[in-house]
Amino acid sequence: MTGGRGVAPTMLAMDLGKTGARVRWRRGEQAEEVEVAGAVGLSGRDGVAQVVEALRTARRALGQGTDRPDVLAVGLVGYRAAAPLVGPLAGALVEEVADVVLLTGDLTTTYVGALGTRPGVVVAAGTGAVALGLDGTGRSVVHDGWGYLLGDDGSGYAIGRAGLRAALEYRDGRGGSCALERAARARFGDLAGLPSTIQSAEHPARLVASFAPDVAAAAREGHEVAVRIWRAAGEALAHTAVACRNQLGSDLPICLAGGLTAAEALLSEPFAEVVGETVVAPSGTALDGAEQLAHEAWAGRVDPALAGLVTLARRERATAHADAGQDAPAGSAPTDWTPPESASPDDAPPAIPDAAARESGSPEVIGALATEGVREDLLDLDERHTEDVLRALWEAEATVAPALLGVVPTVAAAVDDIAQRLRGGGRMFYLGAGTPGRLAFVDASELPPTYGTPAELVRALPAGGVEAMVRAREGAEDDGPAGAGMVREAGVGPQDVVVGISASGRTPYVLHGLRAAAEVGALTVAVSNNEGARASTGVDHAIEVPTGPEVISGSTRLKAGTAQKMLLVALSTAVMVRLGKTHGPFMVDMQASNVKLRDRAVRMVQRVSGCGAAEATAALESAGWSTKVAVVQLLGGMPTDQAREALARGDGSVRDALARGDGSVRDAPVQDALAQDGGTR
Repeated sequence: MTGGRGVAPTMLAMDLGKTGARVRWRRGEQAEEVEVAGAVGLSGRDGVAQVVEALRTARRALGQGTDRPDVLAVGLVGYRAAAPLVGPLAGALVEEVADVVLLTGDLTTTYVGALGTRPGVVVAAGTGAVALGLDGTGRSVVHDGWGYLLGDDGSGYAIGRAGLRAALEYRDGRGGSCALERAARARFGDLAGLPSTIQSAEHPARLVASFAPDVAAAAREGHEVAVRIWRAAGEALAHTAVACRNQLGSDLPICLAGGLTAAEALLSEPFAEVVGETVVAPSGTALDGAEQLAHEAWAGRVDPALAGLVTLARRERATAHADAGQDAPAGSAPTDWTPPESASPDDAPPAIPDAAARESGSPEVIGALATEGVREDLLDLDERHTEDVLRALWEAEATVAPALLGVVPTVAAAVDDIAQRLRGGGRMFYLGAGTPGRLAFVDASELPPTYGTPAELVRALPAGGVEAMVRAREGAEDDGPAGAGMVREAGVGPQDVVVGISASGRTPYVLHGLRAAAEVGALTVAVSNNEGARASTGVDHAIEVPTGPEVISGSTRLKAGTAQKMLLVALSTAVMVRLGKTHGPFMVDMQASNVKLRDRAVRMVQRVSGCGAAEATAALESAGWSTKVAVVQLLGGMPTDQAREALARGDGSVRDALARGDGSVRDAPVQDALAQDGGTR
């Protein structure tokens, strides 16, 4: 395998487990391997630092020094459980170790090492136990792997625990196994202190699993209890494999892999009996799987079957060599290399750095964004009853309002600043692509009839133009210069406001538009659904509403879209309140342009002023169906022209207009009006 320029890349592959890590450094046909201490897992305390330190130790052992491999692939424990940490880890490794970094779970590298990328089911049995199945269409299923407290049936921990229980039972005279009692004393000493030894251990599961080889030794000697323990383990692992296969397809091959297979027939025979057919032998190890993934990452074609199982990131390389007419150094990453499709941990788009990423020099890992995450509890969503699907969708939507309540102070500050700009003659522009662009377009278009605002006061500048509102143009979001061009074409100036909306917080169209607005002194507001979003950098107000993984992975028209809709409606409504477009809960500045709205205007004037329907209708007719003028006219006891003048002096606010009246204002506060019953005081 060679890189983009026909030069064999230097590759570093790592199989990182809890107990130890194996690392292979390949340069052409030469390969070196070392073993170093493992890491508890990415989800453990200081997980990112542990992984980075394990790699540093391995590189020192390999004598790499400051040599930088072209590509690094790591299969690590805790990958699924610590999805939010995958992005920071990928960024750290791209900066420190390699130009191309592929991260995945140790389960994935075990699968690839055992079966490559062909469909099948692989059970990885070590300290823990978990099965991965692929059906060849990109669909994957993971069973067990729930940890030693809730699952990991048939694992090294399960075997060790069963063996130690048998040892303690014999010590108590409750049956058990004399052979295992002797083995336990030989390994742990006085068994009276065994519980406290295990409970105080830094990694109890690892310590208990260390007894599995002793159980295997007793089984080979023919001790019945030990034989039964290994048989039960093989059967448990087989049941996990069969359940995985049944969910995907009955004709898939099954493979048993992992460190526990060193027990050979003790485990493989009962496993095969339950499976009911020949068990495929693994063609390689997890380290082999990591190296294969390194090759695929470098070539830019990670197999689509692995979509949703890997994270891919790269570092942009300087083009000085090309500019000078020189060839790139041997083994250097091709500057036009593009990550393969479906190369993220959560079935999200590939990590293609945009202009903002290139300018900052930091890696872009789209798949690591929380909005691109996968709900592991919904892997069987398509097989659930329709009611369960709807319940899952609406339960997810119910988390949006609490997330919005968490950003009230941030949004309030933005609202006050926006209102000040608009009060001074400025305008507000929404920037968005895809769903955010369409939501912004709807919000902007509904403000004139609702609050009587001129159409130019709030405008949407969607990626792809107005036609994108009826025919999606999703690719338009990557056109950063178009975003800046839209802002300049709209004539955005220092008195104006630009609100950029992006679920990911890294949409080029939005980022460039916000930057262009900031350059002319406009107030800039960024709305995103991820914490630490790129859009939050350099703006006046950064509103981050973390909505997390969607029910349908990556479909940010769901929770993220709901959050955007709710936020935009609240933001624009609060701005209208600050601008005096309402009176209490009444939208007194609406345009009564149809029968329904005229009926609403009559009822509104009745409730606010306390008059009857006939008096309200007459006031509205004399005011040209301006609800606000009619209210001031009735509450202020003044003719229509004077009501208009009072509103003009009060900047359109009913309360200010009444306060500036001639003192004959009727005493009818809104709260009293709300307490009315049938229009009477």
